[in-house]
Amino acid sequence: MRQSCRLLFTARPHKIKEAPFMAISKPINARPLPAGLTTSQQWTLLEWIHMAGHIETELELKTFLDSVLTQAPSDRIVLALGRLNHQNQIQRLERVLNVSYPAQWLEQYMKENYAQHDPIMRIHVGQGPVIWEERFSRAKSVEEKRFIAEAASNGMGNGITFSAASERNNVGSILSLAGREPGRNAALVAMLNCLTPHLHQAAVRIANLPPASPSSMPLSQREYDIFHWMSRGKTNWEIATILDISERTVKFHVANVIRKLNANNRTHAIVLGMHLTMQHSPAASE
Repeated sequence: MRQSCRLLFTARPHKIKEAPFMAISKPINARPLPAGLTTSQQWTLLEWIHMAGHIETELELKTFLDSVLTQAPSDRIVLALGRLNHQNQIQRLERVLNVSYPAQWLEQYMKENYAQHDPIMRIHVGQGPVIWEERFSRAKSVEEKRFIAEAASNGMGNGITFSAASERNNVGSILSLAGREPGRNAALVAMLNCLTPHLHQAAVRIANLPPASPSSMPLSQREYDIFHWMSRGKTNWEIATILDISERTVKFHVANVIRKLNANNRTHAIVLGMHLTMQHSPAASE
């Protein structure tokens, strides 16, 4: 798989805890338990939510999604994390955790930058499950229709996507299952929709993404991501590894950060940027 498809969640060996049920912390945009489930389905959903709250590594998250997949009428699932724009749409993918999508399709998706033309990437994150066929049927642009045709030729023309977002760090996640059957199973749809905010929290927790760019900073979100790691003493090579981009791209953004902050060099930019952040932080205004 291409380097751009590789997930860079921090991983460390740790077993998923199998403690007795405890009070479940309410995640951002938590959803109520769906009505109409059988006792067995309710118990399964509560167990999923409980386990999701204890996920600490990429391996645990992938293993958990694998176990969820065994109870779904699909064999293809992927979880992606990205930055949101003002319309609550994903504007840039940050991490992709491929559990069982065809590797060749994901490589092609990233290589051809299909995210720009994928109608599913234009959904308003957090507004409920989206059936691909329904979204695809409303496609108008030539690029969207070309993408849909290519997806269908790769066996990826049908599926369902769930999403969740957290306002605090301006990050959204999408959970997609390919195939016609998942969207036809009402109980499964309700269960996965309720589970998605908890998966989102787990993904954000593991990914350790920089926070959203403060309004006080004259930087784009990507430039602020670079600044965030600069201020923590990371080298260009380390930043490139963390963000899964080229070192040349990091150097380009570092130069922009220095220029936009009117700094003389990298160290000066960090000092000025930290000063701006502290000046406009809630603690500084109290």
